[in-house]
Amino acid sequence: MTPNQTTASVAVEASSGTHAMDTIRFQAKLLGLLRNGASAEELLQLQEQSGDIAHEPDHKELVAESIQAASSIQKLQAIQLQREKGLLAVLETAQDLTAIRDLDLVLQAIVRRSRQIFATDIGYLTNYDRVRNDFYIRATDGATSDRFRNVRVPPDHGICGHVLKHKTPYHCTNYMQDQGFMHDSGIDLAIAEEGVCSLLGAPLMVGNHCIGILCVCDRQPRGHEPWEISMLATLAAQAAIAIENARLFQETQVALQRVSEANALLHQQTIEIADAAEAHEQMTKLAARGGSVTDILQMVASLLGAEVALLNEAEQLTYHARAPQATTDPQLSTLFQSVEVQDLVHKALTQSRLSGQSKSVAPAPDLVLKIAAITGANGLLGAMLMLSREAISDTQIRTFERGALVAGVALLSEERSKLALSSRSIATIRSLVTWQQEPLNVLQALTEPLGLDLNSPVRIMALHVESNHLEYALRRMRPRLPRSVLMETLDGLIVAIYAAHHAEETQTAVQSTLMQNSRLNVVGVYSDTITQISTLPQCFRSLKRCIDVLLALNRDNELVSEALFSMYALLFEQRGTKDLNSFIQASVGELIAHDLRRHTNLCGTLLAYLDESQSIKIAADALGIHVNTLRQRLETIDQLLGNWRNGSKTLEIQVALRMHKLNSSLSRVIE
Repeated sequence: MTPNQTTASVAVEASSGTHAMDTIRFQAKLLGLLRNGASAEELLQLQEQSGDIAHEPDHKELVAESIQAASSIQKLQAIQLQREKGLLAVLETAQDLTAIRDLDLVLQAIVRRSRQIFATDIGYLTNYDRVRNDFYIRATDGATSDRFRNVRVPPDHGICGHVLKHKTPYHCTNYMQDQGFMHDSGIDLAIAEEGVCSLLGAPLMVGNHCIGILCVCDRQPRGHEPWEISMLATLAAQAAIAIENARLFQETQVALQRVSEANALLHQQTIEIADAAEAHEQMTKLAARGGSVTDILQMVASLLGAEVALLNEAEQLTYHARAPQATTDPQLSTLFQSVEVQDLVHKALTQSRLSGQSKSVAPAPDLVLKIAAITGANGLLGAMLMLSREAISDTQIRTFERGALVAGVALLSEERSKLALSSRSIATIRSLVTWQQEPLNVLQALTEPLGLDLNSPVRIMALHVESNHLEYALRRMRPRLPRSVLMETLDGLIVAIYAAHHAEETQTAVQSTLMQNSRLNVVGVYSDTITQISTLPQCFRSLKRCIDVLLALNRDNELVSEALFSMYALLFEQRGTKDLNSFIQASVGELIAHDLRRHTNLCGTLLAYLDESQSIKIAADALGIHVNTLRQRLETIDQLLGNWRNGSKTLEIQVALRMHKLNSSLSRVIE
């Protein structure tokens, strides 16, 4: 080997060694990048620089193999890193399940982490609505379209339908072109508006039931690795656990709440039952001690904290009590003045009497009126009322009804006393009006305990009421009369004997209580002042004759003086409506018909003329007309009645006209 050859060989070996060192340094740099977690882009840049380092074929092959190995390692590192992130997300989600109480926050966190793990554009979670039988999006992250966020997916369409049917994850790289599931135009429109291309979904399973879908999706084509599918399925399982735990927790809370409410209700009912038993005992003791109805009513009002009143059998307020804490306004006494409220109470009282239980009515907004009928052996004794602004509990109703029973016992006791007093009162009235009167001193001995002084002037009144309403009318009247008034039923009438100085008060009470009651048809007659007690029988007979005349004339709801009818009562005693009408028709029927037909007043004109002793001037002044007008009317009367100026005929016509005037209904006379 020549020196030149030797020198060249050494140079080649030196160059080869330099290239080998460059290759080694390149490999070391690759290892450094891998150690520092280099990205695929950094490795790609280093690969582009490898052409300047390796010149020998062997070196180039070695460098290429090193780069390929580094790329593989980098991919494995990236996958491992993603898996670690996924496991970390799973752990964080598990922590959320125990730390976050709000289910919607947990689901939102799962969706957000799923999107971060897989580095996707959108993440969302759908829930299966069993009522509507479709899916709706419950949590979403990254979506921008309202249509997408609010879309509802039928159970047999889209990826949701596929996952629901097969209960396994499903992924696609291009949603619009994927034919692995049934498409829906509405869903496709929402997908297109959001720009979704690839999609991966995993079922939320509870046992064998799919309750929702967890999905991640991108706006460009993308494949999904098996570990990604597995990781999403794990997150979906945690979401299912969260939803199921929340449902169970909610059901547990509801059950606990119901148990708590049941315990509270049971405790309250126990207290109320004890209170009701104590109230019943108190009322029973009060009744046993001889407590009055007023005492019992006041106790019931205090126990119930309300306003309580008692109606008599005529449905009139007789007793009233109000607890200090009662807040109802208006008060019951004011409210009961309304006819509408009285009608409501009357209907409820009838129902309570038939059913044996109390009934409720609403007389005004936010007011409750409770009615309990009080009955005795002989029928209705009355009713107890309770007015409250608040709802009435069952225990309060029982206390109220027990109070009505105890009040009934007290009323029966009072009823016996009243019955004894009424018997004495009836016997006294009969003694006063019978033809075989007892001596005055005996009559005074009977009336003095009842408050009536026979040494002072008295009056007598007779009222006719339909027989089935006699007792009702009598019970309505008694509380409104002065104590000294004797009023009882006798011979089918209500008869009252009272002091003359109580005349106006008694007559006003009858007018306001009976005459204005639409349920009753009452006619009555009262006498003038009587100073001789011995004339009471004759006066009573006269009142009965006047009643007969009033009934014959079909007069309703009138209270008149005996003096107005006594003469006609004598003339038409034992005559009926037909007889009276026949007499009037035969005497002045032509005048009545003319007045009805021509709307004149010939009857009134002739009666005034006869009453004024046939004086034209005085009669014209009384009628307020000109004497010539009166003469013209008399001429017409002459034409209608013919020879009516005969003495006996004139008296007959005057009586007929007077009877016609007394009869307030002209049409009934003509009939």
